[in-house]
Amino acid sequence: MQEMRRVEKPSTPSLKDKGSYLRYCRHFWRDAVLIAVFFASMWVMELMNRPFGTVRDLSIPFDQVIPLMPWTIVIYMSWAPLIIALAVVYFLYDRHLMRRYLITLGIGQLMANVTFPFFQTMIPRPYEEVFAGTDIFSKMLAIVYRVDNHYCGFPSIHVINCVITMVMIWFFREAKLWVKLLVTIYFGFIAISTVTTKQHVVLDIPGGIVYGLLAIPLSIPVIRLYEKKVLTESTL
Repeated sequence: MQEMRRVEKPSTPSLKDKGSYLRYCRHFWRDAVLIAVFFASMWVMELMNRPFGTVRDLSIPFDQVIPLMPWTIVIYMSWAPLIIALAVVYFLYDRHLMRRYLITLGIGQLMANVTFPFFQTMIPRPYEEVFAGTDIFSKMLAIVYRVDNHYCGFPSIHVINCVITMVMIWFFREAKLWVKLLVTIYFGFIAISTVTTKQHVVLDIPGGIVYGLLAIPLSIPVIRLYEKKVLTESTL
């Protein structure tokens, strides 16, 4: 009798059937919670973005060679909107990939946030040059400098998220090859923009790459556990 009352769970919502979204939310509300928790977790770093114990400067001579390019702040700041956009696209076309993407990003950020209190770094910034700039890009960069403290450099969360995004887009079966290449290349530019805006130093990039690559296999058991819990739930 109980089996007869079980309601079939909706598949990935159809863009043409508005009713499927209601059924989706009814049976898979945890996905909405997952999305909310992930975006809330993006602000945890701000709690760590202050000096803890020994603060290190990981600058190397190559950092002095890289020029400041204020216009790249546009690329640097585009990462969050693009991650949101990709999460929405995955929600519409591949719910499993959406979960995998967000959980992996969350684990990568968690690993970084755990690192910061024990290995805090300080990023040297060209404050005078940026604040003296009169162009729109220098003004935008100056705003970022004012609202974003210059700690929590290693590993770069920007780079962690870029690496995970660059890998995950290749699992998106609905995307054409040129879209996958475009996303991969553009997020590569975002990673580079972390040093051209002087928001990070060079060594923060390989740190972010390592953390991002580690987060991918570490997230697999978490994703399996999460989906098992979601997919075995009956009516709410």
